[in-house]
Amino acid sequence: MDQELTAWQRKRIELKWRRAFVRQELKARWSLRKVNQRGQRCVVLGSPVVDGSDMEVGDDFKVWSGHRTTLISGWGKLRFGDRVFVNVGTTIIAVEQIVVGDDVAFANDVYVMDSDSHGVEGRPHRQAPITIGDGCWIGARAMILPGVTIGKRVLVAAGAVVTRDVPDDSLVAGNPARVVRQLNYPAGCRRAWHDEWCPCPKVAAVEDTEAVVEETA
Repeated sequence: MDQELTAWQRKRIELKWRRAFVRQELKARWSLRKVNQRGQRCVVLGSPVVDGSDMEVGDDFKVWSGHRTTLISGWGKLRFGDRVFVNVGTTIIAVEQIVVGDDVAFANDVYVMDSDSHGVEGRPHRQAPITIGDGCWIGARAMILPGVTIGKRVLVAAGAVVTRDVPDDSLVAGNPARVVRQLNYPAGCRRAWHDEWCPCPKVAAVEDTEAVVEETA
């Protein structure tokens, strides 16, 4: 009886999950209606403001907006790759160009803008494109300023202010952000952020080996 009840509960949970996913897909169609090109399986949770005038997103694009509104805007070029995640309260504004690669995650309250909007001491404002490489993880309340190119699989620590280019496979932190250390990934790992869905062959192989050891012990 307990097993039958458990199976029934699992079906209910799965059904609720599917319904929620469909709702989020429908919300994405509305929220991303102004996007020039939209990939497949995009989902939106909450009510973000997405009104970039020259914007393209890849497959599995995901945006969350909650107690703080997520804003993706600007009249510049905005390009997002596949499997990009934008969390609550993040602001991404392109005046010239912002290009984001595949498998990139923005934590909550991240700020990315390719223009300073105003100059100081009588000088003109600074404006330059931003590029964020594949597999990067941008930590909570980090800031990425104009003209920065971030390499692949970079981890930007929470609260970091990135003012200069960042090499591949590195951890940066501080204000201004500096390289703390190089990151060593398993072969085939595509991204800095890791969870149970991470396509990480070496870690999966290790987990399988541990499972075999437990079964034979």
